Amino acid sequence: MDAVGGALLAVTLALLIVGLYNPDPAAAVLPSWGLPLIGASVVAGAGFVWWEVRSPVRLLDLTGTRKGPLLATLAVSFLAGAALLVTMVFVPITAQTLLGADELGASLVLARFLAALTVAAFLGGLLARRLGERVVAVAGMVSAAAGYALMSRWPLDLAEAGLRVDLTLVLAGLGLGLVIAPVSSAVLRVSRADQHGVASAAVVVARMMGMLIGIAAVSAWGFYRFQSLTAHLDTPLPFGVDAETYRRQLAEYTELVQAALHTEYTEMFLVTAVICLLGAVVAARMPARR
Repeated sequence: MDAVGGALLAVTLALLIVGLYNPDPAAAVLPSWGLPLIGASVVAGAGFVWWEVRSPVRLLDLTGTRKGPLLATLAVSFLAGAALLVTMVFVPITAQTLLGADELGASLVLARFLAALTVAAFLGGLLARRLGERVVAVAGMVSAAAGYALMSRWPLDLAEAGLRVDLTLVLAGLGLGLVIAPVSSAVLRVSRADQHGVASAAVVVARMMGMLIGIAAVSAWGFYRFQSLTAHLDTPLPFGVDAETYRRQLAEYTELVQAALHTEYTEMFLVTAVICLLGAVVAARMPARR
């Protein structure tokens, strides 16, 4: 077992996540300790790479493997994981805050995305067998990017855009779902038979790392944006004013908070679209069809 490599990787991720965690997003995107810990994470990550190159026992032995296509495949899995968890966390939150749905209703909104993801995961395997992993993965990430770009155009009143919301969620789910099978089969084609177990596990680990880091980074930005957009608002209090004035002030305050939430979600989905576009570019480096 590569205990040293595993420890270096764990330290790298731990430092990065703690560096991104900000208990006071009103002040800045990152906490006061954010940049030092992220810098330390980079150093630990460099140490991990250095060790993996020189260690006789490695977490992922790339000896005799085409490194470019393999690393590109793992990067696509990483970026897809980041987009996936952002969706699974913030689509229900969007439905609860802007659509006024309860927990069950918000879960049903997300179900559009998950149903499309499941169907596309099956179709992605069939298409990859016919067209090759690279073509399907690029097409999937481009489709997902288009879906998130359209999600960033959701109106403030989601209740009046029901079909539009459904279609964009389905498009994003279809795009990410198409990527699942190609990345799994691509690592098997570019790795040796005795590396298949580790290579397959690396795809899942890369996806989980993307989910972990992606949600931490996007959340840090989103929470900071919401705080900055609402910092000038004064919460109305039912003291010193008549009931009618208080109701009017509360309605105006709620409207401004809803607008700030809408801006936050819009920007987060737009960032996710950029992540998927980057994934499409990286997917072009995946192994081509033989």
